[in-house]
Amino acid sequence: MRILIADDHPLFRDALARMVQELNPDAHIAEAGSAAELEQLLERDPSCELMLIDLRMPGSKPSQTVERLHARHPAVPIVVVSGSENPLDAEESLARGALFYLRKSLTPEAIRRHLSTLLSGELPDARDDPAMWPVERADGPRLTPRQLEVLRALSGGASNKLIARELGLSEGTVKLHVAAVIGALAVQNRTEAAARARELGLA
Repeated sequence: MRILIADDHPLFRDALARMVQELNPDAHIAEAGSAAELEQLLERDPSCELMLIDLRMPGSKPSQTVERLHARHPAVPIVVVSGSENPLDAEESLARGALFYLRKSLTPEAIRRHLSTLLSGELPDARDDPAMWPVERADGPRLTPRQLEVLRALSGGASNKLIARELGLSEGTVKLHVAAVIGALAVQNRTEAAARARELGLA
């Protein structure tokens, strides 16, 4: 699994990289210390399968970082790892395409637990940190264009392997998108997600 970690604080970035490597010894990790360096790494090697990025880095505006990365690399799941305690930052990050918002102020054990879940292709339980997650919207769930593609495919009965082949993604990436879809729809499994999608006219 190819993972890109971007943070302008070397000590935290190195610690996060070590934690990821311990959880997944086979992971290939690249590191960036700024938004410009992050973009350069992605241009040189677009095969990244997961991004762990700080919300505030030199050379970028917090409100634009996630949106720009998601627009340019829609197939790559983005996890924001931020020191911000403001729920609005979490809300905006998720709305602009992030898969998950992970606070730096959590204990090392909690961060490790969340990372382990993400690296296994699942989405951490939002109830572990409910203050940083957006409330359910009255106008329906927020899904990225890629998540909508995955939802429509699974609603048609496609397996993760088939979805990965059709969309040109790895199975691990598809698992993360499926987990995000299930969470966004507030259901328990793929079957319920498909039924909910039909109710909402999404599939």
